[in-house]
Amino acid sequence: MSSFEDVQTFVRAVRTAPSLTDIGLVLKDATRAFQFDHFALAQRINAPDRLGPVRLTDFPDHWVDNLVPSGRVADDPVLLACERSVTPFTWSRLDSIMPLSSRHKAYMTQARAAGLAEGYTVPIHVPGQASGLVSFVMAQGRELPSDSLPAAQYLACFAFEAARRLKLQLEGNDPPEGPKLTQRQLDCLVLAARGKSNWVAGQLLGLSGGTVHKYLEAAKTRYGVATRTELVVRALFDGQLSFADVMGDSRRDG
Repeated sequence: MSSFEDVQTFVRAVRTAPSLTDIGLVLKDATRAFQFDHFALAQRINAPDRLGPVRLTDFPDHWVDNLVPSGRVADDPVLLACERSVTPFTWSRLDSIMPLSSRHKAYMTQARAAGLAEGYTVPIHVPGQASGLVSFVMAQGRELPSDSLPAAQYLACFAFEAARRLKLQLEGNDPPEGPKLTQRQLDCLVLAARGKSNWVAGQLLGLSGGTVHKYLEAAKTRYGVATRTELVVRALFDGQLSFADVMGDSRRDG
C-alpha cells in the first residue's frame, strides 16, 4: 500500500475526523498500513525547540511522558533540523543538515533505547503561523520502507493540514479562504502531482520546462508553501484540485 491512489482512503478519513484525537487514530492506522512502526505530529511555537498545542503521537508512553516536562525536547536535533530543511529527511543523515552536539547525540541515543531507532521526518512550514513536522519512525532493527516514503510525505502534509484547520475551527477561527490559482498554474500542478518532470509537463502543455517551473513557483508563492507536495495538498483541501485530476489517465499523459 504505497501509491498515491492508496493515500485517498486516509485522506477521506482524516478530512472528516471530528477531533484531533480522531486524526491521531487515523494517522496511527495509516502508519501501520504503510509499514512504519510509530508516528509523531507536532507543531512548534516561537522557537524551534518549543512544541505547540497540536501534538499527536503513538511513541512509547515512557518517552512521551518525560519528553516535554523535563525540557529534553530542547535537545531534539530533529526539531532543529526542520528549521534548516524544507524537504523530508531521514534521521540517519541529520549530521548532513546540522552539526550534532554531544547533547543532540545523547538525545538520539536515548530515543533508540526507547525504541525509536530510525525516522523519516517531513518538515511543514506555514507562513505566518507555527511550523511543524510529522515523523514516521521504525523500531530497532527495522529499516524504513523505502517504497512508502513518497506516500508518507503526502500523509504528513494532509494530516498536519487537517489538524491545523481543525485547531483553528475549535478556537472559533475559520481557516482563511485559499488563494485562487490560474488555469495554467493548475494545469502544471496537475501534471506535477502525477509525477511529471517540468520537461515532460512542458511537452504535454506546449510549454518549455522553464515556463512550467515558473508557473509552479508562482503557485507556491500564492499559497506560501515550500514544496510541491504541500502545494498539491493545499489545492486538494481547497477544492481547486480533485483526486480525479491527480490520478488522471496515465495512457493519455504518456
